[in-house]
Amino acid sequence: MPRAYVYGDSLLKATVPDEQFHYHFHLPEVMERYSGRQTEVVSRAKMGATIRKGQALLDHDLQRGLQADFALIAYGGNDSDFDWDAIQERPEEEHIPRTALPEFRSTLFSMLQKLRDQSVQPVLMTLPPIDAQRYLDFLCRAGRSKERIMAWLGDIQHIYRHQELYSDTVAQVAYETGTPIIRVRESFLREKHLPGLISPDGIHLTMEGYTKMFDTLAGWLRQAIA
Repeated sequence: MPRAYVYGDSLLKATVPDEQFHYHFHLPEVMERYSGRQTEVVSRAKMGATIRKGQALLDHDLQRGLQADFALIAYGGNDSDFDWDAIQERPEEEHIPRTALPEFRSTLFSMLQKLRDQSVQPVLMTLPPIDAQRYLDFLCRAGRSKERIMAWLGDIQHIYRHQELYSDTVAQVAYETGTPIIRVRESFLREKHLPGLISPDGIHLTMEGYTKMFDTLAGWLRQAIA
């Protein structure tokens, strides 16, 4: 049976916030939809992971003799995020994301090469879109100043565009390296009722959203092993 490793963040754990914004992982019930699958899936997804964490996990697995046919590399959401407390305190200053785009890009290249060196087929995916207004509301729910954050942002859709830069970078790296890419973002943007697929925090998905994302991933994998 083919084996696929999944390296990613909380999206790949099917993480959903409840009404108090406590997070719950629903990956086991999502995977029940594919009970008849013909591929063994090993999840290495971690809540809050950036691509640096992903690289460390991959290096660890490779050192232990990773045995896999495919490895999905799915990062960018946490990498594109900012230190919002620092922004609130000093909105007049420049702030860099958790992983600057050049480092994100170079680390992604490195991970792909390491997998190829071990005869593992790397696979990439574009990021599901986020809801900028919901995410700003989520950030400010516990007392952060929306006005000070907006003074730095300029306009609220800067949040959306910045995350999209990371998704676009993944697509560019896939093109430059000939790496298969699963077009998750496109599958979401085609939806008329996109807000119903994004959770109240603006960055995670609803269960309907995870169904779409994992169905998109599974559809690619079925074709790849056919």
